[in-house]
Amino acid sequence: MARRPRERYFYVRLLAAGTVKRTEELQHLVTGQAAETGFKAPASNGSYSEAPEGRKGCMRYVAMVVTVGLLVVGVGVYTAQAAEGKAARDGRLIELPGRESAISASFPLWQNKVEQARIAYVALQEQERLKQEQERKRAEAVASFGEWGPYLVEAAEQYGQDPAALYRTMICESGGDSNADNGVCKGLFQFNPGTWSGTPFGGQSIYDGPAQIKAAAWMWSQGRKGEWTCS
Repeated sequence: MARRPRERYFYVRLLAAGTVKRTEELQHLVTGQAAETGFKAPASNGSYSEAPEGRKGCMRYVAMVVTVGLLVVGVGVYTAQAAEGKAARDGRLIELPGRESAISASFPLWQNKVEQARIAYVALQEQERLKQEQERKRAEAVASFGEWGPYLVEAAEQYGQDPAALYRTMICESGGDSNADNGVCKGLFQFNPGTWSGTPFGGQSIYDGPAQIKAAAWMWSQGRKGEWTCS
């Protein structure tokens, strides 16, 4: 488990402190043995004579060298662990602040979620575009064919007919009055009740305006447009 920067700092400090303590213990041991055997360091131009307090100064010098060496090693360990932590963050392991353990996270999974969110956003944009297009067509239909315009356009698109032709026939037959009744034929397109019952919309009221428009468009798509002579 990779240590966090603050933990690695105190780890190196502890290594250094431990090394100094053990060096001082070695220094006392060597000094004591030298006193028992009568050994004295030669007083030459070497470092013994120049070191403060003689042998103690020399031992401190050794301790300093060892400490510096350990600090160099500690910095190396710190650098290696820092590189490991960076690789973990760039790769597959993410260490959460305040937790001891690392959580394995799959980067491709997050990529997949981002892609799904992008696709959903594009779909919403497309729905909004279609909605605006329908509203535009409805406004144009109302402007062109009055209150029945949206139904005429819808039926014409559904059955492949011309909404303007449906509109002209409707106005000619009933003047756009869904309750028009000449005693035999009824509704916007003046359906005969027998003819009306034979359409897919025969179960609805013969005075239902949108149903009459769809029934007329359906009959035209079946090749029965000639049953209307008024246009």
